[in-house]
Amino acid sequence: MPQCPGIKRSGERCAVIVGPLQTYCYQHDPARAQDRRRYASLGGQSKGNGEIAELKKQLKKLAADVLSGAVKRADAIAINQIINTRARLIELERKVKDIEDHEERLEAVEGVLKLRKKEA
Repeated sequence: MPQCPGIKRSGERCAVIVGPLQTYCYQHDPARAQDRRRYASLGGQSKGNGEIAELKKQLKKLAADVLSGAVKRADAIAINQIINTRARLIELERKVKDIEDHEERLEAVEGVLKLRKKEA
């Protein structure tokens, strides 16, 4: 069986065995470079990062307003509960996106495995 000719970061040759219709493994396939960049940058591009920063600003301001007396304690408690709910929704959204991405990648791997079984 053919072996991927890619070179790992360590300088060693990639040890992944590729199918007869493939030259490279997923990590070294030049045609998949855009997919790899997209997956690698998902965390940096996620909507949640901006939202989390905004929630942190709101909490900081809320704390300052409570300490200064501009916001009543009871109001601050309610606002904090809303902020916590938003934070949980952001985390849930991130988990759903991760699951969808993993399902997509798993389907691709299953497709390759089915192809290999047919060829064998």
